Amino acid sequence: MSGYQPDTFYSRVTVLLAEPNLQLREILRDILLRGIGVGHVQEVRNGDEALTALSEQSFDVVVADAAMAPVGAIELTRRIRKGLPGISPYLPVVMMSAHASLEEIVTARDAGVNEYLAKPLSAKLLDLRLRSVVKHPRPFVRSDQFFGPDRRRHEDSRFDGGERRHQDPDLIHQD
Repeated sequence: MSGYQPDTFYSRVTVLLAEPNLQLREILRDILLRGIGVGHVQEVRNGDEALTALSEQSFDVVVADAAMAPVGAIELTRRIRKGLPGISPYLPVVMMSAHASLEEIVTARDAGVNEYLAKPLSAKLLDLRLRSVVKHPRPFVRSDQFFGPDRRRHEDSRFDGGERRHQDPDLIHQD
């Protein structure tokens, strides 16, 4: 991490880190606190512990591993998006996975995950994902089949194929 300067903005950011592997949790905590400059990191081992922590304290972002048991990052995100008591359904979720596949990425996106990171990851990539969800959050979309961050990264008005939506989704801007 030599030459990398933490952003002072992050000193006010609180992160819930959900990772089952103790050694990796310690490395990620160090990256978040010392490498990126996050103000506070609380660690949990799985999605159930994450839900308990989220109901007891507010966080700015969740960084969660896909392979946690009994509740992994995808199911954790689904539960967060349902709007459980005391847990904001708008809470940003960054999912990490050691077994990244297109199928898993699509499933994570469809569950409402904000950002996806394939392991092994670096401080720079983690910083980019945090910056995306904390500094430049996308509006949320609500439809009959989906609630979560707008999946479109950019507007493309040139698309006019059969799959084009006939009406714009309901965008929900957070205050």
